[in-house]
Amino acid sequence: MKMRDVYSHFNLSSDPFTREIKTENLKTLPGVSNALEQLQILFDTKGIGILTGKSGSGKTCVLRMASDSLHQGTYESHYICHTSVGIQEFYSHLCHTFGLQPCGRRAPMYKAVHEHILNMHRTKHVHPILIIDEADKLGNDILQEIRLIANFNYDSLNAVTILLCGQEPLIQKLGLSSLESLANSVTVTVRMDTLKKEETFSYIEQRIGDVSSGASIFTKPSMNLIHDASSGVMRVINNMAQHALIKAYLSGNSTVEKEHVQSVLSR
Repeated sequence: MKMRDVYSHFNLSSDPFTREIKTENLKTLPGVSNALEQLQILFDTKGIGILTGKSGSGKTCVLRMASDSLHQGTYESHYICHTSVGIQEFYSHLCHTFGLQPCGRRAPMYKAVHEHILNMHRTKHVHPILIIDEADKLGNDILQEIRLIANFNYDSLNAVTILLCGQEPLIQKLGLSSLESLANSVTVTVRMDTLKKEETFSYIEQRIGDVSSGASIFTKPSMNLIHDASSGVMRVINNMAQHALIKAYLSGNSTVEKEHVQSVLSR
């Protein structure tokens, strides 16, 4: 069996549930639209923000959409995901992200990053946005550094916007007394909710519709079971829906039925 045979069987031009989806095709469901609106407030007002939610709830998709929506020439986004590291390694990754040469010591790297950000803000008139993904895995010592990176002119200048993205334990960490300064500096907190049942239905149908002009492939009972079993988590929905497609193909069905989803769950 080849996957192209599965897609051909259902008159699909490609994988409807692939991770390799163009930003413009990402679905602006109500929860996603709300998150994007809140992030735009952060970008407009500048400062430090948090994007949190369960694993697979669509945080990375929102980051991609938010980054692509930024006005080029006014904003410049920088993404870092190397978070399970020490302070020196963190600053080394930060230097590489900003196109700077790391020197191996924390103090000069901090200074170089600070001066680079200030130069972008004052000379180039470009506001940098630093996105730190998987921030829930950052050590408390590094989280304390975040506040220092954003501090300019006695804390009177918003020269950089920092967006910390991670799973829900990130919020719990900020409740620690040692991170009180950082917590008090957070101006926007965005929580990604899992999909409601009607949103799951819409999501599956939209993803299928992107690669097909035919009739609906998933029956309502099958989508209902996918929603209940996935708890509305997008990544789990994608995986279950793709495997259910395969089960339906192997059964010779033209639609995905509840029994095919049950077969996926019982494997």
